[in-house]
Order: sequence, then C-alpha cells, then structure tokens
Amino acid sequence: MRKLALVLVALCAAALGVAHTAAADPGNIADNSTGTVQVGSTSVDPTVAASTPTGSATASAPISVTGSDGNSASNAVGSVQTGGSNTAANSIGSVQSGPVTAQPSASAAVAGNSASVSAPTSVGSGGSNSASDSIGSVQIGGGNSADGSAGTAQVSGSQSAPAVGASILGETVAASAPTAIAGSGNQATDSNGTVQLGGGNSAGDSALTGQSGPISVSPSAMLGPATVTSPTGIGSGGGGDNTASSSTGTAQIGGGNTASSSTGTAQSGPVGVTPSVTVGSGGGSATSSPAASGAVLGAASAPTSAPGAATTSPGTRTTVGVPSQRSPLGTPNPLKQTRTVTRLPYTGLGLGLLVALGLALLTTGLGLRSRVLAS
Repeated sequence: MRKLALVLVALCAAALGVAHTAAADPGNIADNSTGTVQVGSTSVDPTVAASTPTGSATASAPISVTGSDGNSASNAVGSVQTGGSNTAANSIGSVQSGPVTAQPSASAAVAGNSASVSAPTSVGSGGSNSASDSIGSVQIGGGNSADGSAGTAQVSGSQSAPAVGASILGETVAASAPTAIAGSGNQATDSNGTVQLGGGNSAGDSALTGQSGPISVSPSAMLGPATVTSPTGIGSGGGGDNTASSSTGTAQIGGGNTASSSTGTAQSGPVGVTPSVTVGSGGGSATSSPAASGAVLGAASAPTSAPGAATTSPGTRTTVGVPSQRSPLGTPNPLKQTRTVTRLPYTGLGLGLLVALGLALLTTGLGLRSRVLAS
C-alpha cells in the first residue's frame, strides 16, 4: 500500500516538475501555514521517439491530476496538495491529491520484429479529500475523510491494465493483467494506523485497521493460437461496505463486512477463480474451464487420427508374426507358416556360402590334425 502511494505521489511530483501550471492556483488557501505546496489541476505528456535505418522506438507517459475546486491548508505544517478539492487545515505532514490518470507506453520495431508495453492506470473519479486536524495522512483520488486521525492512508477506487506484446519471427506472444479495486468514499475519522483501498470503507475511532473494496484481477497470456486466462475476484460490486468502527487490529477485504467494537478480526467477501485454456486451430477453438466443468488443467486429450489412417489404441502392443491372443493351456493352436530366412541380418550375406566355407575349414583342420598325429 505504501509503495503504491509513494509511486502515485512520485508521478504527481513528476507532473508538477514539467507542467505549465506549476504556480499556485488562485483558489488555493494556506493562511498561517508552514512548508505547504498547493497546485491545481495539472497535466503533462512527455514523449520520446527515435528512428534508425534498422528500426524505431517510441515512449510516452501522459499524466494528469484533476480537481474541481481549490486546496485549503490553513494553519498546516508540511502539507502537499495537488489537483484541487483538498482540505488539511490544522494538519501536520499531509499529502492529498485529486483523481490521477497515467497512460505510460513504449514500443519498438527492428527487422520485422516488434514489441510493445503499456500500463494505463487511474485512481479515483472525483470528490474531495479531508484531513483536518490530522497527522501524517495520505489521500489520493478524492472522496476520502480522515479528520482527527494519525498515520492514515486512503486511496480511492483504482484500475490498472498493464500489458505486453511482441511479434517475433512471425510468432505472436502477449500477456496482460487488468486489476481493479472498486468502490468510492473512505472514512477514518479519529482513527490511528488505518489503510483503506477502493471505497465503501468506514473505520471511525479505530486503530490498526486495513480495509479494501472488491478486488478483481484478470491475468491472461497468449502464445500463438493458445490463450490462458485466470480471472480472480474477491467480493463483488454489490457486496456492501466494510465497517470497523471502534475496533482494533481489523482486516476486511471485498465488502459486506462488519466488525464494530472488535479486536483482532479478519473478514473477506466471496472469492472466485475461473481459469481457462483456449486453443484455436483451423478457425475453430477448444476451451477448457476446470473451475466450471471439473476438468483437470493440463490433462491430455485423446489423439485424433487423419481420415483413412490406421488407429492403434494406446496401451495395446502388437508384434508382427506373433498371435495377439493366447489360447488357454492345452487348447490346440493351428500351426502358422514360418518364414525361412536365407541371409544374415545387417550383413546381407547368404547362409549357403557361410555353411560351405565352414565345412571347408573343418575339413582342412581335420586333415592337418591327422598329419600331425601321424608324424
């Protein structure tokens, strides 16, 4: 969670560093504050392109931070506000941002081969952030409230769809992993050490609470005609909100969870996984979904023979010249014609020639022996 927040803040800072609207917006208020940074809606679209006789490459990273109103951080110390509709009066070390959208991408082509990568990401859809009288609060995306809290991180509903693809020597490969955390609106008033993702989370007067709206991940991979997918979800869009008011050490995922005035509680919405494998061949496709049909992933299918070809059942062995079935002991078997072999295997030499040569050597040997004995 902290890594995600730091990455998003870094993206915002990068946008501020090169944007044309880096000056303070007229709607921002920071009376009696110290070390405060406020910037209104900002967008930036850096692009790099290169080309050589053998190939080309491009990269871009458009980023925008939006907000409908100004920012307010009166009597605050060390506050950073971007995008608008943020309030952090009487706060210390607060970071707030309106909805963030980023669409980084890169592609390259060399000698007929190509590759591309992209990661479109968005956080929040609007609303205001409030962290008045708070210490060390991070709010991104809008619709978050953490007044009177300490050490709180809130991120609105988020979507990301990283993908990579390539065409190498005529073969296509691709992979993607769309991920989403649904919901809008987090409330952690008077709480300590709270993390809230997505939306529909309430943890007022709580300590050490982690909450997340419904989560969905749909990874997929393609290699030529084969595609493998494994959609996974925790909770559902209509599963309800998470509530952990006046609780300590609570974890809630997926929505529809309630743990008020509790200690050391973990709750989760329903979990669903539906992996599938699809192989296309000749305009058709074969799909296997183990979770839905009970099939075992990776089980081999029966081989298919070409029309008119002989078919052999796996597990049955047949030896040429040997009966495939044995008769019971004592049952007469009709004699079968035996083939006479007249040449040696591998060498191709005739057996008659070898027999004559053997007899000649035998005769010579016996003659020499009789002479030696006679002498």
